[in-house]
Amino acid sequence: IRDGEFVTIVGSSGCGKSTLLNLIAGLDKPTSGQIFANGKRVEGPGSDRVVVFQEGALFPWLTVRENVEFGLKLRKVAPKIRREMAQDYLKLVGLTENFHDASVHQLSGGMKQRVALARALVMEPAILLMDEPFAALDIQTR
Repeated sequence: IRDGEFVTIVGSSGCGKSTLLNLIAGLDKPTSGQIFANGKRVEGPGSDRVVVFQEGALFPWLTVRENVEFGLKLRKVAPKIRREMAQDYLKLVGLTENFHDASVHQLSGGMKQRVALARALVMEPAILLMDEPFAALDIQTR
């Protein structure tokens, strides 16, 4: 896959689409063969590969903004810059400032998925893996 390409994996339920994404992400290990991403063998998760799952996998003890800032905090990005980046990406996915400090349990399923998408995008990964991320979104947002 070349830089900038958009690839879709299509198949019936249970054929291994999610398994393949998990292998590329480094969340699972292959039983045989090897996975390479950006010329390096995938040995485990890496910040160059970010996954948006079917269900918004958010940290329930963090606010919406804190969920988006999480990876940036691990990268030791300064708090002010983290906050600005999180706000920018939350706006990008259509979440107004009214929700930035909300608890995750206050959000609808579609809103949670938008937070998960913002959390992935804010990391600006080389590879963005998406496992049916739009299933929980309404038609207009898709």
